[in-house]
Amino acid sequence: MATTATVLESQGNIREDLGNVIFNVSPYQTPFTSGIASAKATADNHEWLTDSFSPSTGSNGVLEAQDVSGTSNGSTRVRLGNYVQIAQKTVQVTQKAEMFDRAGVPGKEMAYQLMKLGKELQMDVERQTLSIYREAPSAGTTRSTKVAAGAATIGRSGAFPYYISLADNQSVGSTGGAKNADNNGAGATLVPGTAAALSQTTLDGLLDSVWNGSGDFANVKMMASAAVVGRIRKLTGMATNVDTNASSNEIIDRVAVYQSQFGPIAVVPNKHMPANTLYIADMSSWGLAFGGGKKIHTTDIATQASAEQKLLECYYTLEARSEAANAAYYAISTTAAPVA
Repeated sequence: MATTATVLESQGNIREDLGNVIFNVSPYQTPFTSGIASAKATADNHEWLTDSFSPSTGSNGVLEAQDVSGTSNGSTRVRLGNYVQIAQKTVQVTQKAEMFDRAGVPGKEMAYQLMKLGKELQMDVERQTLSIYREAPSAGTTRSTKVAAGAATIGRSGAFPYYISLADNQSVGSTGGAKNADNNGAGATLVPGTAAALSQTTLDGLLDSVWNGSGDFANVKMMASAAVVGRIRKLTGMATNVDTNASSNEIIDRVAVYQSQFGPIAVVPNKHMPANTLYIADMSSWGLAFGGGKKIHTTDIATQASAEQKLLECYYTLEARSEAANAAYYAISTTAAPVA
C-alpha cells in the first residue's frame, strides 16, 4: 500500500552543510627563491663583488733560491648589481565581515587574507626572477632585464637568464639569439628561438660548462616546467615507459634525479618557469636580497569607509654570484621526442 512520506528538503528548515575548512586548490611552491640564500639590500642599486681563481697550470716550478720576478698585483674583482623591485598586494576587509561567523576562518578575516596574499607575493617574485620576457606592460616583447627606478619608471630586478652570458652556458633554438656579453642583468639580445627536440648532446654540453664553472654539483638542480621535465624523462638511457615495483605495488612514471657523469642532479618541476625552458642552477650561487630587513612589509592604509585596508609590499632583488656555475637551455619542444 502506498504511503505518503514527508520530504524534509521541502520543509525549508534544513541547515546548510558547509564544512568549516577552506581548501587552497592552487599550488604555491616556490622552489627557486625558497631554495637560495637571503640577503639584505640597503640601496636601490644593490651591488656585490665576485672574484675567481686563475686557471691551474702544469708548469709551476722554480729553482731553489731563485730571485722572485714577474710579480702579480693579484686578481681584479668584478662588481655586479641589480635594482630593487617592489611587488605589492592590497586587501580590504569590512567591519561587518569581521563581526559575523565565517566558515573555515576561526580568527580574523584580515589575518587570513594577509597570509594568503603573502603567498601570492612569493609566487609573483618566483615567476619574475625566472622569466625571460616581462608580462606587463608589453607581454612577450620586453625582456626581464634590470631597470633603474625613476619618477615615471618602475624599478625592475633583472631575472635569472640576464646574468648568464657565456656562450657555452646557454643554448637557443634556430632563429634565436643568445644573450650578449653583458652578465650584469642588462643586454637585449636574448631570443629563445624556434622550439626543437631536447638534445642529449646539448644538455651534456651545458652540464660540462656548469661543472667547469662550479666544480661542485652538490647544490646543482635542473628546474623546468612539468612538460619539459616530461621530455627529460624520455631521454636516451632513461625509462621510456612506466615502471613497476612488484614489492610495493607501485607504478613509477617520473624522474626525480638525473644521473650525470658528475653526479646526481635533482630534477625540480616548477610551475612558475618560462615555457620550453630548462635552467641548470647552482642554488648556492644565487641570493635574494630584501630591502627594509624583512621579506614582506605590511602598512595600514587610511580609509573613510567602515573597513580595514592594508598594503603588502616586497622590496627585492636577485643576486647572481657566479655566472659560470649556471646554464640555460631555451626553446625545448614539449612534444617532439628527445634526440641523442
